Amino acid sequence: MFILSILTAHPLFAQITLKECIESGILNKANIKSAKLDFLLANLKMIESKGKYLPQISLTYDYRYNPIIATQVVPVGQFNPIPTDETRAIQFGTNWQQNAGITLYQPIIDFSVQSRIKESKLNESLASVDLVKAESDLTFEIVKTYSSVLTFSYQVDEAISDTLRSYQSYSIVNSKFIEGKVIKTEVNNALINHNSNLLNFKKAVSLLINEKIYLYYLTNLDLEKIFDNKFAPIPLSLLDQTTNQGEIQFESLPEFQRLMIKEQLVNQQIKTERTKYNPTIGFQGFLGANQFSQSFNPFLSNSWFGNSYVGLAVKLPIFSLEKPINGSKQLQTQLQVINFEKEELRAEKYRSLLQIKLEINKLSEEIKILENSFSLQFENIRLYQDRLQNGQLAASGLNIQEAELQKLSNQLKNLKEQMSKALIERLYIIGNLTSNINTL
Repeated sequence: MFILSILTAHPLFAQITLKECIESGILNKANIKSAKLDFLLANLKMIESKGKYLPQISLTYDYRYNPIIATQVVPVGQFNPIPTDETRAIQFGTNWQQNAGITLYQPIIDFSVQSRIKESKLNESLASVDLVKAESDLTFEIVKTYSSVLTFSYQVDEAISDTLRSYQSYSIVNSKFIEGKVIKTEVNNALINHNSNLLNFKKAVSLLINEKIYLYYLTNLDLEKIFDNKFAPIPLSLLDQTTNQGEIQFESLPEFQRLMIKEQLVNQQIKTERTKYNPTIGFQGFLGANQFSQSFNPFLSNSWFGNSYVGLAVKLPIFSLEKPINGSKQLQTQLQVINFEKEELRAEKYRSLLQIKLEINKLSEEIKILENSFSLQFENIRLYQDRLQNGQLAASGLNIQEAELQKLSNQLKNLKEQMSKALIERLYIIGNLTSNINTL
């Protein structure tokens, strides 16, 4: 009774809801924060890809000494009135030389950059789907744990009732023993049944505490709040079997969405591979100056000469080792792998759905039968207690009935917990868990 008073001492008005747990988990869980940062990083990379079309500006400067001035062979004979083949080696330049200039290149047409921008957008979509998958998995785990907390809370309440009932039976048998109407072994058996219920109660409390600690890990809610407050029941609409009998919504499954986006990404990479030999066109300009002197004199007057140009730059790659020779074949192979993964995912989901439906049907039948048996057995114990008090029954009969009731109670508790988790798992398999929770 003291433990019961502790368990019921929390404020009745304070309740923790399933939606509160999910929102807190999504807001505070480290792996969700990590997935959000991955999405942000993918977004920054997409912006970086778009930046490839920004003007490219570079500034250069050098001051150098030429120990040996470069020599050029000039066909001086070609400048004669009658051209000849005469040539002469002439040195062009000075001992000291400065070069400074600024270069501007503005891409105009670059199919490779355009394709990579599309790749970046698809990578951003992949990061977004990964975030949704992480949130979906966390939601599934929180709902399962929340359901377990409720189940174990009910088990604690039932264990208290079982303990009080077995104590009542023990008191009846003990009073009969004091009157000399039953033997000591009957009292011992009654006490054994009562002790068994006490152990079940302690086990239920331990399981409840363990699940609450795990829920604290998943949600990062205040631990004291989790232990002190009641948990609101899961809305019946979430686990209603009549409204949640749909088939698998593959389009809403993050795993399937990820494979679809990967397929689009590989197709886009194939297009990028095809553009590597396309020409690139851009606007290019240069403005600079060169200074020449025979001695070290950076500020020598009348020694600077300007230099500039503007125009279109066209580049047509012929052969490059920077890209794989068999890149297209590699990407085509990746497409085949993705197609096999989609087939495997479909088969796995259909298998899981069929198995969970079979499990739910089996559990439903077992629960109905056990609930009926438990009700009958509970009625038998009431009758046995009355008969024992009236001296119409031996205490051994009541002890046997108590033991049978304990077995039925434990079986029923386990079945109900399995049923709750099976219904949640079915929602997760068909892809409706998150959408159903959002409507709560």
